[in-house]
Formats: sequence, structure tokens, C-alpha cells
Amino acid sequence: MKLYYYNAQENGFKLGNFGDDLNPWIWHRVIPELFEGQSDSKLFVGIGTLLNDFLPPEPTKIIFGSGAGYGKVNVQNDRFKIYFVRGRLTSKLLGISDEKAITDPAILVKSLYQKADTKKRYKTSYMPHHLESEMNREGWQQICADCGVNYIDPGNSVDQVLDDISATDVLFTEAMHGAIIADAFRVPWVPMVTNEKILEFKWRDWMDGLGIAYEPRRIKRLYKGISKQIFPKLPKYIDYQLICRQFKSTLKNAQPLLSSDSKSEALHEKVYLQIEQLKTDYAAGLLS
Repeated sequence: MKLYYYNAQENGFKLGNFGDDLNPWIWHRVIPELFEGQSDSKLFVGIGTLLNDFLPPEPTKIIFGSGAGYGKVNVQNDRFKIYFVRGRLTSKLLGISDEKAITDPAILVKSLYQKADTKKRYKTSYMPHHLESEMNREGWQQICADCGVNYIDPGNSVDQVLDDISATDVLFTEAMHGAIIADAFRVPWVPMVTNEKILEFKWRDWMDGLGIAYEPRRIKRLYKGISKQIFPKLPKYIDYQLICRQFKSTLKNAQPLLSSDSKSEALHEKVYLQIEQLKTDYAAGLLS
């Protein structure tokens, strides 16, 4: 079986994308036996907004927690075996039972990640969407430095991002998987939007399962290359100052979110039950 996920670097980006890169980090720890040999006879479709027009029509696909978005896909054929999907918005869009809507499988880090040093190092951290980081990394690093906030780069290694989130008191994030991991780690989080092209559907899909409404804090987008060092002249410096003011206001006034302990534990348990079913099916040859 082949692990299928979006690889940012293979698609022209300088760095990876944390949410997508969680796939090999998690699945090779939890179900390594499925990927021995990396046969292309089946695709394992896990973390990410992968149920769309880009999903290859062949071969058979094992759907394990993915979400819909960025296009449509018809799953009503014998080329799909669906264990569960990210949320009820996805299940409704695909025309399958809501019983198959659980949560994003990235919640598995709750039991997979272990760190000896559990000390909190950052009062607040900010994690942008990976596209925003790719375009405006230097500018956001400068804004975070000016505001006394730790910058978490979604292009860093999975281990580095996990360490940074776990060491944070409150995470402000435009990256959905930043919020997913924060919630799994019991770190309060605040959803943010700087780019109106951010796909709200996937956030609502996941957050519906937590029983939390998606109401992100919105601030002006930092366009490519805007920073005090690179563009010190007045027009763009005014934009920079405005964004800093908006960001500081958000840091001061936003109410952090967190699912209940019982909800987090229940969703984690449901995903692990699906893993046990997958292993049982694999051992019985039902995936052959």
C-alpha cells in the first residue's frame, strides 16, 4: 500500500507543510506494516483535505480520516473503502453516513508524542498558514518579534513544530493543523485569518466535531516582502504598523478555545478503534 498525501516540496515549495508532513510521522509509527514495500496497488489516504478532484481515479483507496475540499470527488464506487472522514460536512458532501464522521486523525499525536521537558517556554505563539509563511516568512517573523510572540514556522520539521506547540501557553494559528495539535495537547488556541482564500469549509468540518463554532480573528494580510527592513518607506510601513496594531489587539482581546477533556479523549479513542479495525482487516486479508 502507498501512503498518499500532499507533499509541498514536491510541488515547488521551499519547505514542507506541517499538516501534510504529519502523515509519514504518524502512520509509519502506528501502522508501519501497511506500507512495507510501498506497493502502488492501493492508496492510503489519511491526514489532509484530500478528497477532491486531484485524488487519482486508480487504484483502490483506503480513506482514513481525510476531509473534502478544493474540488469534488465521487466516492460511490468500489474503488473506495471508507473507515472514517474528518467531519460531518465531509460526510454530507460525499453522501455517506454521519457515523463515519469522527475527527482529523492528527489527534493521534495525543498518545504518540512524548517529550521529557514539558516546561512551557512561550506565553503566546503564532503559526501562519504554510502559503503565507512561504511568501512572507521574514515579515511575520519580524511582526512576532515586535509583538513579543514566538513564531512557529509550518515549514519546520514535524518534531520541531510539535515541540514548539507543546511549549506554548496559547497558540494563535492560521494553520488548521496547528489548532488540531494544540487541542490534542490541551493548549488553548485562537483561529486566525489573514488570507480570505483560507478554506473555511475544512475548519468548520473539523470544529463541528468538537462542538465549537468557527469564528476566526481576522487581520490584514501581510503581502509579499513587506517588512520594516526591506520596505522602510511610508506607504508600506503604514501597512506594517496597522498589521502590528491589529495583531496586538487580537493577542490582548481574543478568547482562546479548547475542547473539553472528555471530548478530546472520546475522539482519540474512536480513531484508535478504527486503527484496530484496520489492522484486523489487514491481517484477515480483507484489504487485498
